[in-house]
Amino acid sequence: MAAPLRRKSFLIYALVFSLLAAVGAIVAREWLRKEIRLDQLFDDAIVSLAIIGCILLVLAGYVWDRALHSRLKALMQEARSREEEREPGAAEAETDEVISLARRIERMAQSLQRVEASYRGIVEDLTDLICRYRPDGRLTFVNSAYARFFGQDRGELVGQMFPPRVLDLPPRGRDNILPEVATFEQELVNAKGWRRWIAWTNRAIADADGEVVEYQAVGHDITARREAEDALRRAKDAAEAADRAKSEFLTIISHEIQTPINGVMGFCRLLQETALSREQKEYVDTIRSCGNALEALVSDILDLSQIEAGRLSLQPAPFGLHKCFEEVVALFAPQARAADLGLELHVAPDVPAIVTGDEQRLRQVLNNLVGNALKFTSRGGVSLRVTGVKGEAAAGGGRRAVTLKVAVRDTGIGIDADKLLTLFRPFGQIDTSPRRKHGGAGLGLAISKRLCEMMGGTIEVESFPGTGSTFTFTVRMEYDAGDSTAPMVPAALAPRPAPAT
Repeated sequence: MAAPLRRKSFLIYALVFSLLAAVGAIVAREWLRKEIRLDQLFDDAIVSLAIIGCILLVLAGYVWDRALHSRLKALMQEARSREEEREPGAAEAETDEVISLARRIERMAQSLQRVEASYRGIVEDLTDLICRYRPDGRLTFVNSAYARFFGQDRGELVGQMFPPRVLDLPPRGRDNILPEVATFEQELVNAKGWRRWIAWTNRAIADADGEVVEYQAVGHDITARREAEDALRRAKDAAEAADRAKSEFLTIISHEIQTPINGVMGFCRLLQETALSREQKEYVDTIRSCGNALEALVSDILDLSQIEAGRLSLQPAPFGLHKCFEEVVALFAPQARAADLGLELHVAPDVPAIVTGDEQRLRQVLNNLVGNALKFTSRGGVSLRVTGVKGEAAAGGGRRAVTLKVAVRDTGIGIDADKLLTLFRPFGQIDTSPRRKHGGAGLGLAISKRLCEMMGGTIEVESFPGTGSTFTFTVRMEYDAGDSTAPMVPAALAPRPAPAT
């Protein structure tokens, strides 16, 4: 196409030149006639130039048409080739695709309208208070529940301040910026003058650039829950007050009962020293046995009330640990022999001989466990195994911590699995029937559990009916490396063994 275009340009330029030459000749015709006297020759030249210009004009048009025709033909061939390359029906498919896309867009718009109407209906039907407000706290939208709560029209509420913002809620962060999500509670007065507790959930709404443009708040009425919590708190306070009153009552009564019991036991001992008949001696022995049981019960009630009231404190002091276990076994040895039962003590070699702790409370736990083991065992025996786990030495001193682990195992009746959970509760009994064979108030194990916890340990039981039980407890004490002799304690200050319960 470059060569025809060049020829076309050349013919156009030649035509322009011929026409300009003819115009110039016509203008200079008169002057040439006077000066040169070439009339006929000049006329022939003008005619020749005009004929040449016409011929050139025709040739330029022809070349122009050919070039345009060739260009159009090439475009038609290119379009036809592209049309042939496409699959049959592509144009119709494109048209159908456009129409289908337009229909889908229309259906999506209708669906969005339905969804918006549905969500709007949900928002309007909710009983929760829903609103939106700008960062300055001015409301931009409220639902029907919000308007009903405050007893105003929506038009009146829009533009007002969001009530929690008046009280500077929700609380701001370090940069004095509202959090993106926050929950808080507020007490409001509704249109009827009722005070209601509202739990708000506040959420920030950001634009495409991440800038917060609005906040949405949803308020739920939690008045019933708050009233229930207040009632529960009042009931808890009342129960705690009643529990404290019970503990104080038990403490006072225990002290008051101990005074006449001490008098009864004192006169009973005096009576035993007088000349009595055999029958009278049996009566006095019965009185003394019942008095001892009553004294032990009162002592347990007093200990339990002091523990629950937080008034019982430990009295740590150095004592001979091995000697303590041996004396406890010696205390129950006559009872074991009378019942034809075995009573064994096994102390691991690495258990310190001298420890620092509350010996009286340790004896109390041992007396409770050994006494119960003998009481519920009819054949076989009871064994005590004592082991210790030594801790690291304290910085700057030779004193070290030791965790004593004591296992009291018997071959008695055992305990059902469903009763193990209530075993360490106050007044818990394995057998609660009126015809039970074994007595006791059920306080010994509850007190033992509390004492073990006070001494930094725990107590647990493993038992199966008919095969016996194993009570294992741990306590934390301290010892000085190298001590092997128990300190001398005056007889008047020596701890008195507590009776088993």
